[in-house]
Amino acid sequence: MMTVGFVALAMAILAFWQHGMVETLRKKRLNESRIQKHTRNFWLVAGGWLTYVTILCNTDLLTTAPSHLRVPILVVLPILGLLAYSFRNNRLAVFAKYFPRTMAVYGQTLQIAVELLIYGSYVQGVIPAHATFEGYNLSILVGLTAPVIGSMAFLSKTLSPKTLIAWHIAGLSALGVELVIFMITLLCPELCGLEHTLAPEFNTMPYALLLSVFIPSAAFMHLISISQTLTLIKRKAMRQYA
Repeated sequence: MMTVGFVALAMAILAFWQHGMVETLRKKRLNESRIQKHTRNFWLVAGGWLTYVTILCNTDLLTTAPSHLRVPILVVLPILGLLAYSFRNNRLAVFAKYFPRTMAVYGQTLQIAVELLIYGSYVQGVIPAHATFEGYNLSILVGLTAPVIGSMAFLSKTLSPKTLIAWHIAGLSALGVELVIFMITLLCPELCGLEHTLAPEFNTMPYALLLSVFIPSAAFMHLISISQTLTLIKRKAMRQYA
């Protein structure tokens, strides 16, 4: 049952990004043939990444290191490198310019499903309580507040851009704490008062989707919306001083 939940959520997240990409390309006024080409490339890249993670979880690629180091080194570091590359080359700002603003906020409701799966993994003994909403993981609050924040920001327009940015920063902080908890539990469980590291199943599918798809997706949504909101603030400031 847990496997079905993980796979279904992964497909929902990928469908979310595909839809957002298509809407972005349409706003850029690309013709349908080019949009279809980009869509095919998206699924090829997504499929390649999932295949890579699956192979990683089923083989001993790091033969000289303990198995629990595979995911941090070969999954987390590439994701962090991709985000850093996006910032350095201004690719994030270009993508965010056309990405639907509402999607980057309302999409955080997917965090509810992520945290429920994390809790289910805890019940199965794969993940310690520290990494759930019963411990130090507060990311579920982001998912629960996303509909309210979205309504205030885009419908009633009673939420200031700065407050929206503060909400995203809080969300990124929660994801950061979540990631740190996983890394500490993997590498130094005694710091969390645990006698053992995460269960071996954590380094296998579908649990590897947490660090390879779920958390990076939520972080990218936050970063896109922050970029969009900062651009909006700059435009308003330029109109005032024009």
